[in-house]
Amino acid sequence: MHIGIVGAGFVGVCTALQLSLRGHRVEVFERRGGIATESSFAGAGVLCPTALPSLAQHPHWRRRSPWNAQARRQARARRQADWLARQQVLARLFELGEHWLEQLEAEHRLECEQTRGWLVLRPDERSLRQSDADAAHLTSLGLPHQILGPDELASAEPALASAPPAAGGLWLPQIRVVNTRQLAQQLRLLAQQTGTRFHLNTEVEDIDPRHPTQLSHGGPGAGPRQETRFDAVVLCTGTASIPWLRAQGLRLPLQAAPGCSLTAPLHLPEAMPDPAPRGAITDAQTGLTLSRMGERVRITDPWADLSPNGRPAIQTQRRMYATLERWFPEAGHGNPAQAWQGTRAKLPDDAPVLGPSPWPGLWLNLGHGDQGSALAGGCAQLLANALEGRPALEGQDLLGCTRW
Repeated sequence: MHIGIVGAGFVGVCTALQLSLRGHRVEVFERRGGIATESSFAGAGVLCPTALPSLAQHPHWRRRSPWNAQARRQARARRQADWLARQQVLARLFELGEHWLEQLEAEHRLECEQTRGWLVLRPDERSLRQSDADAAHLTSLGLPHQILGPDELASAEPALASAPPAAGGLWLPQIRVVNTRQLAQQLRLLAQQTGTRFHLNTEVEDIDPRHPTQLSHGGPGAGPRQETRFDAVVLCTGTASIPWLRAQGLRLPLQAAPGCSLTAPLHLPEAMPDPAPRGAITDAQTGLTLSRMGERVRITDPWADLSPNGRPAIQTQRRMYATLERWFPEAGHGNPAQAWQGTRAKLPDDAPVLGPSPWPGLWLNLGHGDQGSALAGGCAQLLANALEGRPALEGQDLLGCTRW
């Protein structure tokens, strides 16, 4: 088949590679000048397939949730009978995707900044009580974890500061922490080697629902346009999909969730213990995550509002550096940081939309939220199977767009 993919984030690149490896003719259209330049650019890189109950709400929602429509919608979605079944499907997708990516990394000797281990740190006794709900959720999905007491935290993160002491933490030792943009670049090269064409700096006009597999595309502005007809088109455009889907009457409750990160070189003195995190640490009180990226540390705030100057606001940066200083005071003194901010498409039930759209030939692979990096490989496989008419994964229908 001749398949067009709109969007070259990590999800779009994985989808293109999966289809290309199966012998399909694939073309990818990306409005930016590079791949993985938006929500995939500088996230925390924690490859966990599910949102932990204690981390999935904005810290401010805990104080004003009765007046927050998004919080109420999320709470209703989590009370639905099929919510856990949907999360179990995501856990199976995660296993499929991890197996596929690890095979590719071994076979093609792919190298990117990555480590293993995610610690959800509980600064006080109140937040420590939330570990039980998180642990029960992880148990229901079969994801290995441990609840650590304050004296056990150093076994997971030796450089973690002990003053002021933390009350404990939730430790997920098998979760990978990956520089997904680096990995996306290497997967793109593999896709090109198997015949995929990437059209960068190329905008796709609004898709005509009467002819959804015919794309009109060209460079930015009002220059000449080309039209290409495909056998199928896959939307992997995240938040960019929201206005078009709404205009066509598909009322998916997609939200453009803002966030930002700072990535700074580490201060690594010779012949001294490493002063930085080995994997990823999330402060459950603030929601901020510190991720190890080779010889750098990335501080991610998944809730910060976007700043008009394209960089995290000064008060946001201060909060991010304060979190690093609290838990790893020797890690990053005065090092200049690469700043990023952007949005990711999220749905209230913590799961993506994956499968056919209401328009024949147009397929959807979007709305992954914070789990996009963890689910990209598995979603690519399920979508390729569906396009080829292969049997569906049990429960796959729970991810369809008709659930809303």
